[in-house]
Amino acid sequence: MIMSKKVLLSILLFVVLAYSLILNGRTSDLLPVQGIRAKDGDTIVVAFSDGTREQVRYASINAPGLDQCFGEEARDYNEALIKGKDLWIELHPIDDGYERAQDRLLAHVFLSPERTQTSSVSALMVAAGMPRLDVFNPSDTAIRNGDDFSVRYADFIISGQIEAASARRGWWGECDNYTEPDLIIAAIRQWSDDEIVYIVNRGSESVNLAAEWKLQDASGSERNVLDFGDYLIGKCLLPPGGLLRIHSGSIATSRGGEHTTCGESEVDFYWTGHKIWDQDKDTAWLYDPAGELIDDYVYPLDWD
Repeated sequence: MIMSKKVLLSILLFVVLAYSLILNGRTSDLLPVQGIRAKDGDTIVVAFSDGTREQVRYASINAPGLDQCFGEEARDYNEALIKGKDLWIELHPIDDGYERAQDRLLAHVFLSPERTQTSSVSALMVAAGMPRLDVFNPSDTAIRNGDDFSVRYADFIISGQIEAASARRGWWGECDNYTEPDLIIAAIRQWSDDEIVYIVNRGSESVNLAAEWKLQDASGSERNVLDFGDYLIGKCLLPPGGLLRIHSGSIATSRGGEHTTCGESEVDFYWTGHKIWDQDKDTAWLYDPAGELIDDYVYPLDWD
């Protein structure tokens, strides 16, 4: 039987990657590659040491398509970061090789062999306001069993996204439907026993969280509606540049309404021990005290 060219290339790539992984030790070690070019804001072409070229899709983020708002800017910024650079990639081994997304290798990509926020290409891209966090359907069971590839560097990405959203940088200032409000949802961590909604005050004045602000999900269930005024009495100020983390899931069991000191630059509020945010798909709506919708946060993104 004659093998197709595509099958032969797949076998060759697997051998090259397997050999590299053996040389480097553990299967989670980083592989050195050369950045060739960016196809868009979340996909690049890389060359392995033997000259084999592959398309690599960044894990855990999503950038606008080239025909969407800020898509071309995201591609250009991506290319400036990786073109001609030595890169290190971390792949996700699965039963029949490595995880792919639409025939592209799925990977975490770094500018150095050190896994840091400043070397993570995804975190740098997100901090510049180009792509956004987009962890599609994470599995709590897999994460508990040690297979956390999809969320492994999410803290880097979330930190960068908070920075971009706070500064109305890139997509957040040019394309977001809610560029005017000062209090917005910067990110949602919809997995683990500590679900977190990250809300930032990007205005010049403090916001009184004890007023009748409301946060809810797409379910329409009363259980999934948080009325801040039901828990916070008097004043609970979030200063300019402040970050509010709203926790749900088992970490908040028997702690409903507890919060750290108001007025600090970071405030943690514990909502409910129930799971609120669906892992595969959900929307968060934020309403001001007048009942006006001032922000929504949708995942997964419908970008290309």
